[in-house]
Amino acid sequence: MPTAKKSPAKKVTPVKKQAAKKAAPAKKAAPAKKAVPAKKAVPAKKAVPAKKAAPSKKAAPAKKVATAKPAALTPAQKARETARKLREKELAAKAAVKKREADAKAREKAAAQARAAKAAQALAAKKAREKAAADKLKAKEDAKKAREAEALRKQKEREAEIARKVREKEAAESAKRREIEAKQRANEKERLRRQKEMERRELEERKRREREEAIRIKAEEELARKRSSKPYADDQAFLDEIKALLTSELEITNQQVTALDSQADELLVDREHVEFDGESNMDFGTDFDREQVKEHAERLRDKSEQITVALQLVAERSYGRCDNCYEKIPKDRLRFQIPAFLCTSCRVFF
Repeated sequence: MPTAKKSPAKKVTPVKKQAAKKAAPAKKAAPAKKAVPAKKAVPAKKAVPAKKAAPSKKAAPAKKVATAKPAALTPAQKARETARKLREKELAAKAAVKKREADAKAREKAAAQARAAKAAQALAAKKAREKAAADKLKAKEDAKKAREAEALRKQKEREAEIARKVREKEAAESAKRREIEAKQRANEKERLRRQKEMERRELEERKRREREEAIRIKAEEELARKRSSKPYADDQAFLDEIKALLTSELEITNQQVTALDSQADELLVDREHVEFDGESNMDFGTDFDREQVKEHAERLRDKSEQITVALQLVAERSYGRCDNCYEKIPKDRLRFQIPAFLCTSCRVFF
Protein backbone atom coordinates (compact mmCIF):
# COMPACT_ATOMS: atom_id res chain seq x y z
CA MET A 1 0.00 0.00 0.00
CA PRO A 2 2.69 2.51 0.69
CA THR A 3 4.01 1.96 -2.76
CA ALA A 4 0.61 2.69 -4.22
CA LYS A 5 0.44 6.07 -2.48
CA LYS A 6 3.91 7.07 -3.70
CA SER A 7 3.14 6.19 -7.31
CA PRO A 8 0.27 8.67 -7.71
CA ALA A 9 2.45 11.41 -6.13
CA LYS A 10 4.94 10.89 -8.94
CA LYS A 11 2.22 11.42 -11.54
CA VAL A 12 1.05 14.66 -9.85
CA THR A 13 4.05 16.68 -11.01
CA PRO A 14 3.21 16.44 -14.71
CA VAL A 15 -0.37 17.24 -13.90
CA LYS A 16 0.66 20.60 -12.39
CA LYS A 17 2.46 21.53 -15.56
CA GLN A 18 -0.49 20.56 -17.70
CA ALA A 19 -2.88 22.43 -15.44
CA ALA A 20 -0.76 25.56 -15.60
CA LYS A 21 -0.57 25.34 -19.37
CA LYS A 22 -4.30 24.79 -19.81
CA ALA A 23 -5.20 27.52 -17.33
CA ALA A 24 -3.40 30.22 -19.30
CA PRO A 25 -6.52 31.11 -21.42
CA ALA A 26 -8.30 32.16 -18.22
CA LYS A 27 -6.72 35.63 -18.45
CA LYS A 28 -9.68 36.88 -20.48
CA ALA A 29 -12.10 35.81 -17.75
CA ALA A 30 -10.51 38.16 -15.20
CA PRO A 31 -13.75 40.14 -14.47
CA ALA A 32 -15.20 37.11 -12.75
CA LYS A 33 -12.37 37.08 -10.27
CA LYS A 34 -13.94 39.77 -8.11
CA ALA A 35 -16.92 37.55 -7.43
CA VAL A 36 -14.75 34.73 -6.14
CA PRO A 37 -14.80 34.85 -2.35
CA ALA A 38 -12.06 32.26 -2.04
CA LYS A 39 -9.33 34.83 -2.71
CA LYS A 40 -8.94 35.56 0.94
CA ALA A 41 -8.45 31.88 1.68
CA VAL A 42 -5.37 31.68 -0.60
CA PRO A 43 -2.92 31.29 2.32
CA ALA A 44 -4.21 27.70 2.61
CA LYS A 45 -1.86 26.82 -0.27
CA LYS A 46 1.05 26.79 2.16
CA ALA A 47 -0.62 23.91 4.00
CA VAL A 48 -0.44 21.63 0.92
CA PRO A 49 2.29 19.09 1.68
CA ALA A 50 2.33 17.63 -1.83
CA LYS A 51 4.30 20.57 -3.22
CA LYS A 52 7.13 20.30 -0.71
CA ALA A 53 7.32 16.54 -1.21
CA ALA A 54 8.55 17.03 -4.77
CA PRO A 55 12.26 16.54 -3.86
CA SER A 56 11.47 12.93 -3.01
CA LYS A 57 11.54 12.20 -6.78
CA LYS A 58 15.37 12.05 -6.75
CA ALA A 59 15.40 9.70 -3.77
CA ALA A 60 12.81 7.26 -5.21
CA PRO A 61 14.64 4.51 -7.15
CA ALA A 62 11.49 2.38 -7.21
CA LYS A 63 10.01 4.15 -10.27
CA LYS A 64 10.82 1.26 -12.52
CA VAL A 65 9.17 -1.14 -10.11
CA ALA A 66 6.07 1.04 -9.77
CA THR A 67 5.42 0.92 -13.52
CA ALA A 68 4.87 -2.74 -13.19
CA LYS A 69 1.75 -2.28 -10.99
CA PRO A 70 -0.51 0.37 -12.67
CA ALA A 71 -3.71 -1.68 -12.26
CA ALA A 72 -3.50 -1.88 -8.48
CA LEU A 73 -5.68 1.30 -7.83
CA THR A 74 -9.17 0.80 -6.54
CA PRO A 75 -12.15 2.88 -7.66
CA ALA A 76 -12.15 4.75 -4.37
CA GLN A 77 -8.49 5.60 -4.79
CA LYS A 78 -9.09 6.70 -8.35
CA ALA A 79 -11.88 8.98 -7.17
CA ARG A 80 -9.70 10.49 -4.49
CA GLU A 81 -6.90 10.94 -6.98
CA THR A 82 -9.23 12.65 -9.39
CA ALA A 83 -10.61 14.93 -6.69
CA ARG A 84 -7.06 15.80 -5.61
CA LYS A 85 -6.10 16.65 -9.16
CA LEU A 86 -9.13 18.87 -9.49
CA ARG A 87 -8.25 20.69 -6.27
CA GLU A 88 -4.68 21.14 -7.45
CA LYS A 89 -5.93 22.56 -10.74
CA GLU A 90 -8.21 25.00 -8.93
CA LEU A 91 -5.43 26.07 -6.60
CA ALA A 92 -3.05 26.47 -9.53
CA ALA A 93 -5.66 28.55 -11.37
CA LYS A 94 -6.24 30.74 -8.34
CA ALA A 95 -2.47 31.17 -7.84
CA ALA A 96 -2.06 32.15 -11.48
CA VAL A 97 -4.91 34.64 -11.20
CA LYS A 98 -3.43 36.12 -8.01
CA LYS A 99 -0.01 36.31 -9.59
CA ARG A 100 -1.44 38.12 -12.63
CA GLU A 101 -3.25 40.54 -10.35
CA ALA A 102 -0.09 41.12 -8.36
CA ASP A 103 1.88 41.65 -11.56
CA ALA A 104 -0.77 44.08 -12.83
CA LYS A 105 -0.68 46.00 -9.54
CA ALA A 106 3.09 46.03 -9.58
CA ARG A 107 3.09 47.36 -13.17
CA GLU A 108 0.53 50.00 -12.21
CA LYS A 109 2.53 50.93 -9.13
CA ALA A 110 5.76 51.08 -11.13
CA ALA A 111 4.04 53.20 -13.77
CA ALA A 112 2.66 55.50 -11.08
CA GLN A 113 6.10 55.75 -9.47
CA ALA A 114 7.67 56.44 -12.86
CA ARG A 115 5.12 59.16 -13.55
CA ALA A 116 5.65 60.59 -10.08
CA ALA A 117 9.43 60.48 -10.51
CA LYS A 118 9.15 62.10 -13.92
CA ALA A 119 6.89 64.79 -12.49
CA ALA A 120 9.27 65.26 -9.56
CA GLN A 121 12.21 65.50 -11.94
CA ALA A 122 10.38 68.02 -14.04
CA LEU A 123 9.41 70.00 -10.96
CA ALA A 124 13.00 69.82 -9.63
CA ALA A 125 14.35 70.93 -13.00
CA LYS A 126 11.90 73.83 -13.05
CA LYS A 127 12.85 74.81 -9.52
CA ALA A 128 16.54 74.47 -10.39
CA ARG A 129 16.08 76.78 -13.39
CA GLU A 130 14.14 79.23 -11.27
CA LYS A 131 16.73 79.05 -8.53
CA ALA A 132 19.57 79.50 -11.03
CA ALA A 133 17.85 82.55 -12.44
CA ALA A 134 17.22 83.90 -8.94
CA ASP A 135 20.84 83.17 -7.95
CA LYS A 136 22.10 84.90 -11.06
CA LEU A 137 19.94 87.94 -10.36
CA LYS A 138 20.97 87.91 -6.72
CA ALA A 139 24.63 87.56 -7.72
CA LYS A 140 24.30 90.62 -9.94
CA GLU A 141 22.67 92.56 -7.14
CA ASP A 142 25.28 91.36 -4.67
CA ALA A 143 28.07 92.32 -7.04
CA LYS A 144 26.52 95.76 -7.49
CA LYS A 145 26.14 96.16 -3.73
CA ALA A 146 29.70 94.93 -3.23
CA ARG A 147 31.03 97.51 -5.72
CA GLU A 148 29.05 100.24 -4.01
CA ALA A 149 30.19 99.06 -0.57
CA GLU A 150 33.82 98.88 -1.77
CA ALA A 151 33.61 102.40 -3.15
CA LEU A 152 32.04 103.62 0.10
CA ARG A 153 34.68 101.77 2.11
CA LYS A 154 37.52 103.32 0.09
CA GLN A 155 36.00 106.76 0.53
CA LYS A 156 35.67 106.20 4.27
CA GLU A 157 39.25 104.91 4.40
CA ARG A 158 40.47 108.07 2.60
CA GLU A 159 38.53 110.25 5.01
CA ALA A 160 39.76 108.20 7.98
CA GLU A 161 43.36 108.43 6.73
CA ILE A 162 43.06 112.22 6.40
CA ALA A 163 41.53 112.44 9.88
CA ARG A 164 44.25 110.14 11.27
CA LYS A 165 47.03 112.28 9.80
CA VAL A 166 45.42 115.38 11.27
CA ARG A 167 45.14 113.68 14.66
CA GLU A 168 48.72 112.43 14.48
CA LYS A 169 49.95 115.92 13.65
CA GLU A 170 47.96 117.43 16.51
CA ALA A 171 49.12 114.62 18.82
CA ALA A 172 52.76 115.17 17.81
CA GLU A 173 52.48 118.91 18.45
CA SER A 174 50.72 118.26 21.75
CA ALA A 175 53.34 115.69 22.74
CA LYS A 176 56.11 118.14 21.86
CA ARG A 177 54.48 120.84 23.98
CA ARG A 178 54.00 118.37 26.85
CA GLU A 179 57.63 117.28 26.54
CA ILE A 180 58.84 120.88 26.71
CA GLU A 181 56.60 121.55 29.68
CA ALA A 182 57.73 118.34 31.34
CA LYS A 183 61.37 119.29 30.85
CA GLN A 184 60.72 122.71 32.32
CA ARG A 185 58.93 121.16 35.29
CA ALA A 186 61.73 118.59 35.68
CA ASN A 187 64.37 121.33 35.59
CA GLU A 188 62.46 123.39 38.13
CA LYS A 189 61.94 120.33 40.29
CA GLU A 190 65.64 119.46 40.04
CA ARG A 191 66.60 123.02 40.96
CA LEU A 192 64.30 122.93 43.98
CA ARG A 193 65.64 119.52 44.92
CA ARG A 194 69.22 120.69 44.74
CA GLN A 195 68.37 123.77 46.73
CA LYS A 196 66.64 121.65 49.37
CA GLU A 197 69.56 119.22 49.33
CA MET A 198 72.02 122.06 49.88
CA GLU A 199 69.87 123.43 52.68
CA ARG A 200 69.58 119.96 54.19
CA ARG A 201 73.33 119.41 53.99
CA GLU A 202 73.99 122.82 55.49
CA LEU A 203 71.56 122.03 58.27
CA GLU A 204 73.13 118.62 58.84
CA GLU A 205 76.60 120.17 58.80
CA ARG A 206 75.50 122.82 61.27
CA LYS A 207 73.92 120.17 63.49
CA ARG A 208 77.02 118.01 63.18
CA ARG A 209 79.23 120.91 64.22
CA GLU A 210 76.88 121.66 67.06
CA ARG A 211 76.96 118.01 68.15
CA GLU A 212 80.73 117.91 67.89
CA GLU A 213 80.99 121.15 69.84
CA ALA A 214 78.60 119.81 72.45
CA ILE A 215 80.57 116.55 72.62
CA ARG A 216 83.84 118.49 72.87
CA ILE A 217 82.46 120.73 75.59
CA LYS A 218 81.04 117.74 77.39
CA ALA A 219 84.34 115.89 77.05
CA GLU A 220 86.22 118.91 78.36
CA GLU A 221 83.80 119.21 81.24
CA GLU A 222 84.08 115.49 81.92
CA LEU A 223 87.86 115.72 81.68
CA ALA A 224 87.91 118.71 84.02
CA ARG A 225 85.63 116.83 86.37
CA LYS A 226 87.85 113.76 86.21
CA ARG A 227 90.98 115.86 86.67
CA SER A 228 89.54 117.33 89.83
CA SER A 229 87.94 114.07 90.94
CA LYS A 230 88.82 112.42 94.25
CA PRO A 231 87.91 108.76 93.81
CA TYR A 232 88.55 107.69 97.45
CA ALA A 233 87.75 110.95 99.24
CA ASP A 234 84.89 109.26 101.09
CA ASP A 235 87.02 106.22 102.09
CA GLN A 236 89.34 107.68 104.77
CA ALA A 237 90.30 104.24 106.08
CA PHE A 238 91.64 103.21 102.68
CA LEU A 239 93.56 106.49 102.34
CA ASP A 240 95.11 105.93 105.77
CA GLU A 241 96.07 102.42 104.71
CA ILE A 242 97.65 103.71 101.52
CA LYS A 243 99.42 106.48 103.39
CA ALA A 244 100.94 103.94 105.77
CA LEU A 245 102.06 101.78 102.85
CA LEU A 246 103.55 104.75 101.01
CA THR A 247 105.35 105.99 104.15
CA SER A 248 106.78 102.55 104.81
CA GLU A 249 107.85 102.19 101.19
CA LEU A 250 109.39 105.71 101.28
CA GLU A 251 111.47 104.83 104.33
CA ILE A 252 112.62 101.57 102.75
CA THR A 253 113.48 103.35 99.51
CA ASN A 254 115.43 106.11 101.30
CA GLN A 255 117.35 103.49 103.23
CA GLN A 256 118.15 101.67 100.00
CA VAL A 257 119.30 104.94 98.42
CA THR A 258 121.60 105.66 101.40
CA ALA A 259 122.99 102.16 101.24
CA LEU A 260 123.62 102.38 97.52
CA ASP A 261 125.34 105.76 97.89
CA SER A 262 127.62 104.27 100.52
CA GLN A 263 128.30 101.29 98.22
CA ALA A 264 129.15 103.67 95.38
CA ASP A 265 131.55 105.59 97.58
CA GLU A 266 133.20 102.34 98.63
CA LEU A 267 133.57 101.31 95.03
CA LEU A 268 135.18 104.70 94.30
CA VAL A 269 137.67 104.14 97.10
CA ASP A 270 138.37 100.67 95.78
CA ARG A 271 139.02 102.12 92.30
CA GLU A 272 141.56 104.57 93.73
CA HIS A 273 143.33 101.72 95.47
CA VAL A 274 143.34 99.74 92.24
CA GLU A 275 144.85 102.64 90.30
CA PHE A 276 147.49 103.06 92.97
CA ASP A 277 148.36 99.37 92.85
CA GLY A 278 148.46 99.41 89.02
CA GLU A 279 145.94 96.61 88.44
CA SER A 280 144.38 97.60 85.14
CA ASN A 281 142.15 94.51 84.86
CA MET A 282 140.19 95.38 87.96
CA ASP A 283 139.68 98.95 86.85
CA PHE A 284 136.99 98.18 84.29
CA GLY A 285 134.97 95.93 86.60
CA THR A 286 134.98 98.45 89.45
CA ASP A 287 133.76 101.31 87.26
CA PHE A 288 130.99 99.12 85.80
CA ASP A 289 129.77 98.06 89.23
CA ARG A 290 129.84 101.61 90.48
CA GLU A 291 127.80 102.81 87.51
CA GLN A 292 125.25 100.05 88.08
CA VAL A 293 124.92 101.00 91.73
CA LYS A 294 124.58 104.68 90.87
CA GLU A 295 121.85 103.91 88.28
CA HIS A 296 119.95 101.77 90.76
CA ALA A 297 120.22 104.50 93.36
CA GLU A 298 118.96 107.02 90.83
CA ARG A 299 115.93 104.85 90.09
CA LEU A 300 115.23 104.58 93.79
CA ARG A 301 115.46 108.37 94.16
CA ASP A 302 112.90 108.71 91.37
CA LYS A 303 110.69 106.23 93.18
CA SER A 304 111.17 108.20 96.41
CA GLU A 305 110.10 111.37 94.64
CA GLN A 306 107.05 109.58 93.21
CA ILE A 307 106.13 108.29 96.67
CA THR A 308 106.45 111.85 98.02
CA VAL A 309 104.09 113.07 95.26
CA ALA A 310 101.69 110.22 96.09
CA LEU A 311 101.72 111.21 99.77
CA GLN A 312 100.85 114.78 98.75
CA LEU A 313 97.94 113.42 96.66
CA VAL A 314 96.81 111.29 99.60
CA ALA A 315 96.87 114.41 101.74
CA GLU A 316 94.73 116.13 99.09
CA ARG A 317 92.47 113.00 98.89
CA SER A 318 93.01 112.81 95.11
CA TYR A 319 95.24 109.74 95.11
CA GLY A 320 93.87 106.79 93.13
CA ARG A 321 93.07 108.72 89.91
CA CYS A 322 94.74 107.69 86.63
CA ASP A 323 96.98 110.46 85.25
CA ASN A 324 96.04 109.51 81.64
CA CYS A 325 92.33 108.69 81.56
CA TYR A 326 91.51 110.15 85.00
CA GLU A 327 89.51 107.03 85.82
CA LYS A 328 89.48 105.36 89.23
CA ILE A 329 92.39 102.96 89.87
CA PRO A 330 91.32 99.74 91.62
CA LYS A 331 92.30 99.34 95.29
CA ASP A 332 94.24 96.12 94.71
CA ARG A 333 96.53 97.85 92.22
CA LEU A 334 97.08 100.74 94.66
CA ARG A 335 97.95 98.26 97.42
CA PHE A 336 100.44 96.16 95.42
CA GLN A 337 101.86 98.80 93.04
CA ILE A 338 103.44 101.54 95.14
CA PRO A 339 103.11 104.18 93.96
CA ALA A 340 100.49 103.77 91.12
CA PHE A 341 99.59 106.71 88.88
CA LEU A 342 98.12 104.79 85.88
CA CYS A 343 95.30 102.28 85.62
CA THR A 344 95.90 98.84 84.16
CA SER A 345 94.57 99.79 80.68
CA CYS A 346 96.71 102.92 80.37
CA ARG A 347 99.77 101.16 81.83
CA VAL A 348 99.87 98.97 78.71
CA PHE A 349 100.52 102.00 76.47
CA PHE A 350 102.95 103.87 78.79
